Amino acid sequence: MLEGNVQKSWLLIAIYIEEGHSSTDVYTFLTEAMYEIGKRWQENKISVADEHLATATCDYVLTRFQLSQHQLLQRHRALLFCIEGEEHYLGIKMIAGLMREQGWEVKNLGANLPLPFALKSIERWDPDVVCLSVSQVHLLPDLQKYIAEIENMPQSPLVLVGSRLLNKHDLSASGSSRTIFINHIQAFKDWLLINNKESSTQDKMLAMGEEI
Repeated sequence: MLEGNVQKSWLLIAIYIEEGHSSTDVYTFLTEAMYEIGKRWQENKISVADEHLATATCDYVLTRFQLSQHQLLQRHRALLFCIEGEEHYLGIKMIAGLMREQGWEVKNLGANLPLPFALKSIERWDPDVVCLSVSQVHLLPDLQKYIAEIENMPQSPLVLVGSRLLNKHDLSASGSSRTIFINHIQAFKDWLLINNKESSTQDKMLAMGEEI
């Protein structure tokens, strides 16, 4: 990815998939690669231009991978975005891909979304879940504002916050029971599978009721 070699990067992922690895494994693999690239940039081993090139290459691989995945019939809605000031968007792109695979209708609004625009989008689209992403410590006070405003909306969507900062910071006081904090792609996949299982059970019960 640091070389900007999209074909070679995709080939490595294709081999990884052929070996039997799941979507979650692929996302974890790419996440760890991007963490390493970020670490090298912080240590001045690579330039910001190198980091941007690697990000663009990873974005290409993600897009190609997600286009190749089978998507189920859509049952739920999710709105995803990074809070204002947050430019790292690859994490929510991975989350969006997993949700689409599990049958969710997804709108990914990308990086750096100001709060008023976020609230307007929620009001118009009425999602079941709103996924927020943040990776910078100085943005945590703003994250609390986003959560408070979204929780107070009449639509009352469930809020999911994804952040690697959760490995070092306890953010549980930033939201109520309507907000879930997730620090790893596998933890999100576990939540998604449980949620879909519960929804499938409810659908079956409703269907039985209609037959009766």
